[in-house]
Amino acid sequence: MTPSLLAISVPVGDHIYGKLFGFTINIDDLVSVGVAGLVIVALGLVLRAKATAGVPGKLQLAFETIVGAVENQVRSTMGERGLFVVPLAVTLFLFILISNWLEMFPTTYPGHHQILPAPTGDINLPAAMAILVIVLVHVTWIAKSGFKSYIGHYFKPNLAFFPINLVEEIAKPLTLALRLFGNIFAGSIMLVLIADLPAKLVLPIPVLDFVWKLFDGLFVGPVQAFIFSLLTILYFDAAVAGGH
Repeated sequence: MTPSLLAISVPVGDHIYGKLFGFTINIDDLVSVGVAGLVIVALGLVLRAKATAGVPGKLQLAFETIVGAVENQVRSTMGERGLFVVPLAVTLFLFILISNWLEMFPTTYPGHHQILPAPTGDINLPAAMAILVIVLVHVTWIAKSGFKSYIGHYFKPNLAFFPINLVEEIAKPLTLALRLFGNIFAGSIMLVLIADLPAKLVLPIPVLDFVWKLFDGLFVGPVQAFIFSLLTILYFDAAVAGGH
């Protein structure tokens, strides 16, 4: 098979498209985001119904472990004044984690379309989350330190550093989004390539596909969710500290 034919036969990044108000919508990603949101809401309702001050159940124990880990990270980074970031960081972690895990479920139909792909593998969702985080960071900076202090940090330690500081602030949402997108999208590419491998292999294609999904979901997914939440905490640390 020539490289050009191979490129044509491996449909990387294909989506189920639709139109809304003249814009092209990735329907499969939209459905995946909705499913991830519903899963979080459902888990929250179950947790609230079964929460106890005595011996916690498995779901409560898992949630308390995640919240405790985030609180410890925030305290070690910002101290008690940064605890307001905990709900946002926990929500981002859980949402990204569940979104990444959707890739593990077999929802592919002929043509390599995944009905429930990991929406974090589409640049639109990581970019939207990154913009949300960075906007909240800048708003928090102004609210905590004042507008004059916020503008002043672009010129520290002197005027010559203004271009560097400006590029750094512009790069934050880009790197935050691309880091998550790149890792999850790479996992999707691997799944497509495995599906297009020749049949003469030691392991059957379905076994390879399952093994890679398991590795991607159990290791790559949680790590990327943790990194996104950790960077969110670090960016808020700069906002709370006023750039010091």
